[in-house]
Amino acid sequence: MKKNGSIPLYRQIVEHLDSEIRSGVYGPGDKLPTENELMEQFGVSRITVRSAVKELEDAGVVVRVRAKGTFVTSDRDMYAADDRESFTRSCQLAGKRPSTALVSLEWVYPNLRDRKFFGIDEDESILRSRRLRSVNGEPTMLETNSYGAVLAFLEHENLEGSLFEVLNAHKVALGHNRRTIEVCYATKLEAIHLGVKEGSALLLFVDRWYGQSGDPLFISRQVYCTERLKFYL
Repeated sequence: MKKNGSIPLYRQIVEHLDSEIRSGVYGPGDKLPTENELMEQFGVSRITVRSAVKELEDAGVVVRVRAKGTFVTSDRDMYAADDRESFTRSCQLAGKRPSTALVSLEWVYPNLRDRKFFGIDEDESILRSRRLRSVNGEPTMLETNSYGAVLAFLEHENLEGSLFEVLNAHKVALGHNRRTIEVCYATKLEAIHLGVKEGSALLLFVDRWYGQSGDPLFISRQVYCTERLKFYL
């Protein structure tokens, strides 16, 4: 660990653990060391360890099971689905009034999940948006999107509506989508925006959208408050 280096400590832990998983030190289904063990191993705080594990979890490398620990994911942990209806269109079809508020739009350095999806280096910046989606005026979903370089034009577009419609206007054709669905628990930021208690159970959708040629376009992390929305599959 380089405690005085330019790379944050949690990122160093992410890279170390990801490297061990890729090299087979930890295989699918294996349990990672506990938070206390990682704190002792790397000489860092609990917050640093949790930040590292959270990034590995967001990247789909590990899964955390309450009261049991953190485990390396396997193929059976992933479920594919394809949804061609946007949030806006889905609400309209259900006779509900959708609205969107752009919380933030900025160029940032990619996390592990983004780097794996786009195949880029950690020093390449990407455009990221955070949008609060509401149904009939009630905050229902917090969406965080990371966009590939081909979608850089979105920095100058109005994102307080349907993203699909904006892409269609620019003749960006969507290919296939790989979706994962799981339960997550509200972070402080998510709790504030969605009006729920921190730690409340939420439904997490992660969509990985590709172009018709198979190139990665954008990755979308959508956290839903299920008290205000039902899904029919």
